[in-house]
Amino acid sequence: MAESASQRAEREVGRRRPGFRLLEEIGTIVTESSDFGASLQGIVRSVARHMSMEVCSIYVYDPARRLLTLMATAGLDPSSVGRITMSVDEGLTGIVVEKLQPVMAIDALTHPRYKYFPETGEERYHSFLGVPVVDRGQPVGVLILQTSRRRRFTTSEVRLLRAIAVPISSILAQTQLQANLATKEEERLTYQRRMDDAIRRLEGYRSTPEAHSHDGGQVRLLGVPAAPGYGIGRAHLIKPDVSFSGLPRQRTGSVKSELARIEAAKKRSARELDRTKERIVATVPEIDATMFDAQRMMLEDPSFEARIEAAIREGLSAEAALEEAVEGLSRHFTELDDAYFKDRAADIKDIGQRLLRHLLGVREKTRQFVSSVVLVGADIALSDLSLVEQEGLRGVVLARGGGTSHASILARSLEIPTVAGAEHADTVIREGDHIIVDGNAGLVYVNPTPEIVKEYDRLTKEYRAFNRDLETLRLLPAETPDGHHVALCANIGLLGDLHLANLHGAEAIGLYRTEIAFLSHRDFLAEEEQVELYHRIVTRMEGKPVTIRTLDVGADKYPRYLNAPQEDNPFLGWRSIRVSLELTEVFKAQLRAILRVSAAGPVRLMFPMISGVEEIRRAKELLAEARDELTMAGQPFDPNLPVGIMIEVPSAVQLADQLVKEVDFVSIGTNDLIQYVLAVDRNNRKVGSMYEPLHPAVIQALAVVVRAARRAGKQVAICGEMASDPMCALLLVGLGLDNLSMSSFFIPIIKRLIRAVPYGVAQDLAKQVLTFSTVAEIKSHVFTVMRDLNLIDLIEMYH
Repeated sequence: MAESASQRAEREVGRRRPGFRLLEEIGTIVTESSDFGASLQGIVRSVARHMSMEVCSIYVYDPARRLLTLMATAGLDPSSVGRITMSVDEGLTGIVVEKLQPVMAIDALTHPRYKYFPETGEERYHSFLGVPVVDRGQPVGVLILQTSRRRRFTTSEVRLLRAIAVPISSILAQTQLQANLATKEEERLTYQRRMDDAIRRLEGYRSTPEAHSHDGGQVRLLGVPAAPGYGIGRAHLIKPDVSFSGLPRQRTGSVKSELARIEAAKKRSARELDRTKERIVATVPEIDATMFDAQRMMLEDPSFEARIEAAIREGLSAEAALEEAVEGLSRHFTELDDAYFKDRAADIKDIGQRLLRHLLGVREKTRQFVSSVVLVGADIALSDLSLVEQEGLRGVVLARGGGTSHASILARSLEIPTVAGAEHADTVIREGDHIIVDGNAGLVYVNPTPEIVKEYDRLTKEYRAFNRDLETLRLLPAETPDGHHVALCANIGLLGDLHLANLHGAEAIGLYRTEIAFLSHRDFLAEEEQVELYHRIVTRMEGKPVTIRTLDVGADKYPRYLNAPQEDNPFLGWRSIRVSLELTEVFKAQLRAILRVSAAGPVRLMFPMISGVEEIRRAKELLAEARDELTMAGQPFDPNLPVGIMIEVPSAVQLADQLVKEVDFVSIGTNDLIQYVLAVDRNNRKVGSMYEPLHPAVIQALAVVVRAARRAGKQVAICGEMASDPMCALLLVGLGLDNLSMSSFFIPIIKRLIRAVPYGVAQDLAKQVLTFSTVAEIKSHVFTVMRDLNLIDLIEMYH
């Protein structure tokens, strides 16, 4: 019977679904290859590629000998195929056969059943998902996924992997059939029946990491975590309130009347800009107030006015004249090879929308979100920032931008989960779509399956319950049962972060990242601007110490106005203290600002990325000059301002004994130190899995710095992400760190850990770990200690 048009359309829709594409590809691999090993190898490559997994492997089960043998892999060392065998009583893979159910581990290396085979190279991979491959109710193998990132596999991923196991089971069954059955026809029919069953079970399923459009099905988008937390709501697309499309082109009124309309629209627009500026600046002072002034100046720019007037005199309506002026200027700015002027193109379009709205008599919408809403757009323009302050807003999704965009800064300050850089979000997502925003992982789920919704509901409830339990610890000291105190401090970058720091019981600000304000401005902050901002930080901490780090720009975070060089390897180039020591006037302005606010409360000054004694001495020379200049000007400051450095590069570790003599305290910046010690860029997907905080070389480096600080009688802190990971924090306490500084969210979790573990136990743990030579040994030992102390729930909450 001929295929109908509707059947063809339905088939084509099916083909566009990744699950179907994967199954079809597997079917093609099987039918076109007579080589059993080649088929399995083709399948694991296909699964890894389609599901964006770093490892996919197939183990074959021999029931007679109760052995599992690695028969195909994409991601592990290919030479281990056929060589790795294990009893069904061993490893996580064996549990899959024993239970005949999917087995998941967020961090397989710490699981008591984890079996390590050095020849595979799988110690880099943490998360594990294995599903049984079953034929006629009996296990014939195991299909496995692994990722370097600790993560939970979604219900949809588990379901898809189980579906994939169906045709794989037929392949494994074929090997037995080749030995025991007389004809290949029965093999083909067996395979076909299983494939048909799999396709029927998967009908309607969709999960699309790389989707560019959707038809109401499920879509998953990957972006950049910009503000943490989970948000669930209905999509509200950020679109212009008005459009030039369809408006009359020719002028019907007089030139005078059209010009009067333009002038009235300009006045109303200027008043709106002033009101928005006052509101935003009061909320987030880090956002550059001059961007409002820049729009105001462009609004009143004589050349902009001249373009509009000329077009009106030529016979165009006020609206058409405005459109021509906006398009002309925008095109001109875009063509200029300068980031500043490209920003002006966006400004002029925003001004055009504002003026057009007033020409048409459309009021500025004060959209009140009465229910749960997720804002979605390519980016949020200046005129849309007020939307981020709405009561019913649950999340923000941006197709462009990153963690330092104005929208991201405002959302983070207001504790609104945000994902930026979610490519195609503005075209894939439709008004009213059901959205989950995972601001921790940078994931966006569009019309998620009930299983995913249930999982995020569970995470949200667990988070709330966990916080309720931890709230009782807020006013209690971070002190071990045997009386050892560890200061728990907050890392901040925004004034709004202080609310969370105080809410979660931070004893101090261990790291204030001053560069966030610089990154959001259009020029270096003037000394007075810095004084005003830092003063607000210090006074709001009400006597608690604030450690202010000098400008740490470069690598992946250059301000647009800084004439940065094009570098092949910016992480090893012109960045951090190197920039400051070259731009001495900018640096001294910041040093004077920090010194001046030291008169308002306890402040500590910290220099980033010091690599040698020469650098810290030069920085101190400039600090002395700044002190002298303030003394000459009669400006008060703390003459005993504590000065410290960040240990972030291997040379600083090697010179720790010399460097600690130059300063009052040291702080270890593990985010960079781990990258430099292991020669791993954690943002590079090819090697990101090798970024390992619990690597023996990293632990040894930390121990070197702690011992040097102890010998010199100086305090030593840590302010990288290691401090917030319970498995790492327990070890850090044992190593002798005085101060752990982290995102405020994790302070209660680490406080509970410290209050539950005697200092002697932590010290013994650190001594033992310093004798280990592999990551697996370290993780297994730390995990065992935490399990014995009933602290496993802290690991689960962190991950």
